[in-house]
Amino acid sequence: MPQELNKQAVFEYLNSWSGFEKSISEEGEAYKVILSSGNKRVVTTTPFEVGEFFLDFTVDDRPYYSDWYEIMEDPLSEFIAYTWQVADNFLSNSTRVVSRGWWVFKTHELQFKSNGTWSNVFNTKT
Repeated sequence: MPQELNKQAVFEYLNSWSGFEKSISEEGEAYKVILSSGNKRVVTTTPFEVGEFFLDFTVDDRPYYSDWYEIMEDPLSEFIAYTWQVADNFLSNSTRVVSRGWWVFKTHELQFKSNGTWSNVFNTKT
């Protein structure tokens, strides 16, 4: 990762997010960011210096979907932009959770609908 991951850098990027109701709080050794639009909310928790992002998606204040990922070799700026895009996909569009696979191999995918097509919220818009 080219840019050093530190508390101040993470805060500056998170603070630059706009377009939704937002609150940022410090909880222990992590930032908690809540982005809201209507009855939907995305809660992102990221430890200051670890490069992991934990996302909880809620609808009507009820748990809807949760996931996490970590920074690999991407610059911090690109990773923060990607995380905002995931939140935007969820908050700005109709969403659903679909089952994929079979039996013990079954997984769930959070999808959003844009231009009549359903896509995984974790896929970037092209």
